[in-house]
Amino acid sequence: MAKRMNLLKNKNKISIAVVTLVFGLSGCSFMPKPLTVDEQQQLLQLDRVRAQKDVEPVGDLLTLNEAVARGLKYNLDHRSKLLEQAIALGTYDVSKYDMLPKVLAQAGYNYRNNYFITTATGAYSGNPSLSEPFVNSSKDYNQVGLMLSWSLLDFGVSYFNARQNADRIIVASERRRRTMHVLVQDIQAAYLRAAAAQKLKSDIENTIKDANLALKNSGKVESEGLKSPLDALKYQKSLLDNIKILETIDQELSTAKIELNQLINLPPKANLKLEDPDKLTVPNAYDKADAQEFEVRALIANADLKESVYNARIAVEETRKSMLRLFPGLTFNIGPQSSNNAYYINKNWVEGAANVSFNLWNLLSAPAVIELADQNQDLAAQKRMMIQMAIISQVHLSKIQLDNSNRLYKRSSEIDAVDGRIAKFTAQKYKEGAASQAEKVAADASYIVSKLRKYQALSQLFAASGKMQATTGMEPVFDSLDDVNLKDMTSKVKDTFTAWNSGKLPALPVDETSAIGQTSKVSAVTPLSPQVLLVGDTK
Repeated sequence: MAKRMNLLKNKNKISIAVVTLVFGLSGCSFMPKPLTVDEQQQLLQLDRVRAQKDVEPVGDLLTLNEAVARGLKYNLDHRSKLLEQAIALGTYDVSKYDMLPKVLAQAGYNYRNNYFITTATGAYSGNPSLSEPFVNSSKDYNQVGLMLSWSLLDFGVSYFNARQNADRIIVASERRRRTMHVLVQDIQAAYLRAAAAQKLKSDIENTIKDANLALKNSGKVESEGLKSPLDALKYQKSLLDNIKILETIDQELSTAKIELNQLINLPPKANLKLEDPDKLTVPNAYDKADAQEFEVRALIANADLKESVYNARIAVEETRKSMLRLFPGLTFNIGPQSSNNAYYINKNWVEGAANVSFNLWNLLSAPAVIELADQNQDLAAQKRMMIQMAIISQVHLSKIQLDNSNRLYKRSSEIDAVDGRIAKFTAQKYKEGAASQAEKVAADASYIVSKLRKYQALSQLFAASGKMQATTGMEPVFDSLDDVNLKDMTSKVKDTFTAWNSGKLPALPVDETSAIGQTSKVSAVTPLSPQVLLVGDTK
């Protein structure tokens, strides 16, 4: 007996040691392992290669329309939003399978070191049976089975999850549209700054060169006593002020091309030849159109408003899902089973079960759950109402900004024309000896500043026009960015802006409420096309 107890103790010690060793090895396997510098550099280099993969090279001239098309096709942030939309579609497809019954296939091997032996006890007397104990099972045997399980409660929850995921596809699409609108505005602003830098670069350099030469000559005149010190200093101060203005302009414009390259996914040092900003088509200001015309379109296709509408509908489904979880659960199980246990008389059988379960705590938590769900639903509706009011105000503000930007650009163009004539007359007088070099430098600097301000006003006009397009939900529509080549995309962008600049607003979209039930199909095939605004639940 003692020998048997010692054997059991040794077995227990061995078991404890094995368990300790397994946990120790598991702990070691989760120790942090930082990347080496070489591994990190290789990973980052691979990312840079992938970022530039399939990006078409730029031709001799990068037009504004092509820059916008390149941003839509190659910008990494926009591509990320497209992937989020694809993930939302994949999540919806996966969630549909959650509504199906679960089919569990199982197979196992059972072993014990001794037989499974039982005895019997009299049901009435309680006395043990006088017969010898029974062996009920083999020491080792295999068992396989296939069980179909279906829970009515899980089906209901999965059903509402699928409806929510269908709406999340549209939410992801609207977020991508919002990203696209901001991207187009950023590209236009960066392009105009880069084009202005390209146009003014030689003029700025030549004017600074002339100013430095005049400054040097003034120093000689002052040192030789040919001019009073005070007049020489005033002359030099005028030159230095103009040099400072020109150098400030040059510094402000020096980063524009790098910003443009980043937005259209080109290397920072890529040398681009851009369009002459004076030859760009000026956006239409729609000064004869009323703000209410844009307001109607914004309430139909604005990305922020549509996202809030579908978020509110998701909140409604969440309320229904929370209510459903308060009901009892009904589960059905059925499936064939098989075992090679030698003591089983029936080695193949079909077993089934039906179970009803109910968490009694639901009776206490139900009021709090219902109240919380209603609050979430009210919050989503409140956000939708808030965004709708904000969008209406944004339409009117965008219209005012568009009108103001248009007037500012026209006035800046007039000032630029006048300063250009002044610079031309001053240059002629300088050649004739009737004007000083400082006067010529001042006139050239004033002309450069006026031209820059005209380009800045043009950039503001593009920004105001883009803001109005974003607010009203107007953008180029593509079936798929991957299937459209850059040339066709550039043509589509050009057609879109040409239509916008024609001064005629597009017709209002037809009521597609009956087609919105096929949410995933619409979003997957035409992710850029605007969806129709839904206020109620039409599923």
